[in-house]
Amino acid sequence: MADLKRELGFWDALTIGAGTMIGAGIFLLAGIALEMSGPAAIFAYLSAGLVCMITASSAAELATGMPKSGGDYFFVSRSLGPAFGAISGVGIWLSLTFAIAFYLYGLGEYMSQFLPLSAFWGAVIGGVLLTILNVVGAKESGRTQVVVVLILFVILGGFSILGLFHIEADYYDPFMPFGFDSISATTALVFVSFLGFVKIAAVAEEIKNPSKNLPRALIGSVALVTLLYVIIVLVIGGMFPQSTIADVRDPLTTAARTILGNPGAIAIIVAGLLATLSSANASIMASSRINLAMARDRMVPNWLSAIHNKLLTPYRAIVLTGILALLFLLLDSLENLAKIASVLQLYSYAALNIGCVVLRVSNPDWYKPTYRTPGSPWLQVFAAIGCLSIIVSSGTFAQVAVVVLIVVSLAWYMIWGRSRVEFEHAVPQFKQNWKEKGIKVLLEAPERHDSEFEEWAPAIRALDIKQGRKVITALANPIHEQALLKVSQLIATGKEEGGSVTGLSMLKVPFQTPISTVERMIQQQEPVRESIQKISEASRVENLDYRNKEVLASTTFDSASAASHDIFKGLINETENREADMLVMGWQGGFSLGRIYNTPIQPIIKNLKADLAVLKDRELEHIESVVVPWGGGLHARLGMEIGIRIAQAIDAELRVLRLVKPGIDVEEEEQELRDRVNPLLEGFDKVVFTIKESTDVTGGILEELEEHQDDLIIIGASHEWGIRNVLFGTIPDIIADRAPCSVLMVRRYVTEDWKLKATEGIKRVKEQLGLTSSPENSN
Repeated sequence: MADLKRELGFWDALTIGAGTMIGAGIFLLAGIALEMSGPAAIFAYLSAGLVCMITASSAAELATGMPKSGGDYFFVSRSLGPAFGAISGVGIWLSLTFAIAFYLYGLGEYMSQFLPLSAFWGAVIGGVLLTILNVVGAKESGRTQVVVVLILFVILGGFSILGLFHIEADYYDPFMPFGFDSISATTALVFVSFLGFVKIAAVAEEIKNPSKNLPRALIGSVALVTLLYVIIVLVIGGMFPQSTIADVRDPLTTAARTILGNPGAIAIIVAGLLATLSSANASIMASSRINLAMARDRMVPNWLSAIHNKLLTPYRAIVLTGILALLFLLLDSLENLAKIASVLQLYSYAALNIGCVVLRVSNPDWYKPTYRTPGSPWLQVFAAIGCLSIIVSSGTFAQVAVVVLIVVSLAWYMIWGRSRVEFEHAVPQFKQNWKEKGIKVLLEAPERHDSEFEEWAPAIRALDIKQGRKVITALANPIHEQALLKVSQLIATGKEEGGSVTGLSMLKVPFQTPISTVERMIQQQEPVRESIQKISEASRVENLDYRNKEVLASTTFDSASAASHDIFKGLINETENREADMLVMGWQGGFSLGRIYNTPIQPIIKNLKADLAVLKDRELEHIESVVVPWGGGLHARLGMEIGIRIAQAIDAELRVLRLVKPGIDVEEEEQELRDRVNPLLEGFDKVVFTIKESTDVTGGILEELEEHQDDLIIIGASHEWGIRNVLFGTIPDIIADRAPCSVLMVRRYVTEDWKLKATEGIKRVKEQLGLTSSPENSN
């Protein structure tokens, strides 16, 4: 479990598929589809969508059973064997490459509308820039992809809704002017508009809760895009007479200009640029993953899968794909590019559906899907036949491309791969089961498997200073590593037993490269960090001079490195996968809006299922005095536990600071404070209780720090510690920014328990109404 990096949620996965599908297909082919079939072109989109939804369901079953990078190549090769895998792998790669050329063609078309460029040279420039950007690792983050897809849906959805009011019903007559036969040929043309959804399965090993999110994202993305395509085609078909549709260069832009004037046309052009750029970029990234998966199986030379040492991208595979895509532009035929990309992918989709049936029948030990496709095997057979039927209707040129693909791929496998490729696949077991049971084996109920990847949801950790803690320390800045590791060691050490500290270094990986590939590189050359060696040496018993030195010396240190497409998600996943109960991080610089906005701490606060500590280090070396302000909240109690741990481990003085409003009985307040804190002390007696009158918590704490010159202040998060509170200047943020000593801000992990929320809410209301002894802005 520890090696899984599940960073992508449902929306991330959905936008990977939808963002790739909404490309040049609908922008450039809608008019051609209407020219070929009239308004009945919607049946072409519906047919393609139906085949793709069944294939998406099969891909979901395969991906939950084999969550490895490589997508449909990996699925086909493990189900039908290496020969079919070779055809599928080369076919998918070439399909993506033709699709890239197709998307670039669309990009050039839109660029030519506002730049003095021909469509061809616009496509060439776009292809060169995208290739370079992918080589250097510039990528869309998951959030950026979500934003792009939302913009596209808003523009296209708005176009569709407004367009419904401009439809002329007479333009639908006749609805099917060229008969049913034209639908098959149109389906072969527009199928390229659906390429992309299986890319979700290609990143299956990075998706959270795959048994639920994978099928929902795969099927949902196809259904959503199909609905959008059908509405757009109906709108365009109802706005232009069938006799003139062939003369309209760009039906979407022209229709948008009719509806909203020039602003509408500009919106569609912007959407077209976003869609073609996003689709071309996503296809380049997906093609590199296919090459890496084939190289992992030794189906292609390892030379092609080389990862750049600094850029961490499969640069050779990207450059080769980019060059081929630019060469394919020389075909100078939008329809041929679309059809070749479609039919090459259709073969793989047919093989994928059959492979799903074969794996279900063979039921090997290494295949344990947590999602099962309904209607199996009949729906898969139907989809496979549908794919082959579309190929038959695609025309001679595209059919020749499929034959060439099969011949060349098999020749490559026989010459290169057969002697090198060795992996287990389902065909032998399928033959054995079929021999024993015959066709009845297809009707047997499949074995169900429980998901092994449900999200970890720990209970709230009880406050206890006796036991050791398991701490993850995020290491990024060498200057502050020693202080972070020292504080982590003291937090991890209990009164009776030591804990463990893992110094974690995160490496950000471009999306072009699977995380697992980079992690293998890291593990092969991972050094033990110098800061961990130093603190391990300093923590030997003979080097310590504390009463509790044996327990302190028993706390262990470990060094780890991990790769992630997103640093903050990587830290969350590593903390939870290692089942640590606290993440310790550092904070450098001030608390300006820019620094707050760019920090990964905010999403960590929101999503981490463990306690969190953030250290603002001000040359923390020797700790003789620790101060903990007490407000009585959940986070303050965690701060108190950590303060006691640190103080008892190194014989430091612990000051418990309580600020009260003027006029409060100080002696009574101190006794109440002792009654609440003493149960946490477990006999630790080097404690000083300080009651200070003040009208303002923040000002009172800062005054106290100036007077006593403490080495470390530990302060619990105040209510909703995050960017909103930073902007309004709440206690932890202001003190961390202004305190003369090092500051450790802590936040306790709590579940979504209504009782806890109610208790904290009542406490907050009392404070705001002035019904407690605390001054303003208590924590």
